[in-house]
Amino acid sequence: MPRTTSGSGTADRTDTVLIRQCRSSSSGLLRRRVRAISALLGASMLLAGCSTAGGGDPEETSRAAPGATGPAATDASTAEPELADACRTFWGDPDYTAPLSRVVLDRAATAPEAGPSDPYFYATTGDEIEMTFAEASADAQAAATDLAGWFRSEPEQGQDADLDAFAAAWDAVAASCAGSSAAASWALHPGDDGTKPAALTCADVFDTPGTLTHFANANVLTSNMFKLVGLSPRTVPADRMEDVQDTSDLLAAEIAAVDDDAVRTALTEVRAPFQDALAGDLRSDGLRGPLTDLGTACEAAGYASPELDETDGGETAEDSEGLV
Repeated sequence: MPRTTSGSGTADRTDTVLIRQCRSSSSGLLRRRVRAISALLGASMLLAGCSTAGGGDPEETSRAAPGATGPAATDASTAEPELADACRTFWGDPDYTAPLSRVVLDRAATAPEAGPSDPYFYATTGDEIEMTFAEASADAQAAATDLAGWFRSEPEQGQDADLDAFAAAWDAVAASCAGSSAAASWALHPGDDGTKPAALTCADVFDTPGTLTHFANANVLTSNMFKLVGLSPRTVPADRMEDVQDTSDLLAAEIAAVDDDAVRTALTEVRAPFQDALAGDLRSDGLRGPLTDLGTACEAAGYASPELDETDGGETAEDSEGLV
């Protein structure tokens, strides 16, 4: 199996396209996700209080500078340096260029389908996770070991892979980093409205696999949205209104959370065709214009989003049927 890595617009586009072409899998993950949030939040608070927490692709380490912002984040300069470095590599703060977390999400989503045929490929992901946290605190190492262990044991189970266990292990790593990584903190639980870094919001829309969203696949959000309201004009599929509603809700949450007015305005444009469809108008003008505006706003906020032609936006004839 080819190695699939992810990145922002500043990363290698070949790798990015490979991730966006991953096939959907594990469609019930979000709805089956059982998360021990109270315990993890307690761990997050403990780490933040002790100032021991902190936030690369296995092929390319993050170029993030020290110091994350976010709902539970502290200045990384006050955190244990080894943990802060590990968390930056895993989560990508503050520029979210090629974080290892993105690779982990992609491989978890593809594991049920492809894992039995190449378990060694997935086991190497566990090695990368453990190496990233090798010099971090004992608690962070323990969380990383649990997540790494999932990749060594579950992918070969195929469709029987325990995806709830993946979600729990993911949350534990997020809790260990939430004290200095905005991305980890937001992955664990939403923060206050208007406090999510714009670059993180842009990364979540353009470049983060939807493994733990309602789509429960390795495609990024833009690619998943194209199947609903199109990149070009199309008719919204009437049999996917639940996904339309869930996507509208997801975008509403991002709009409320982001700390940048221009990104917020652009996301509102992106959400419009979903709202129209829910109101009964299934004719969509597509997302090319709104996503172009969002890309411009993200660029101004410091995140280089991919060009639309570089996303998985190529629609089949049946996907791009036009207005009827």
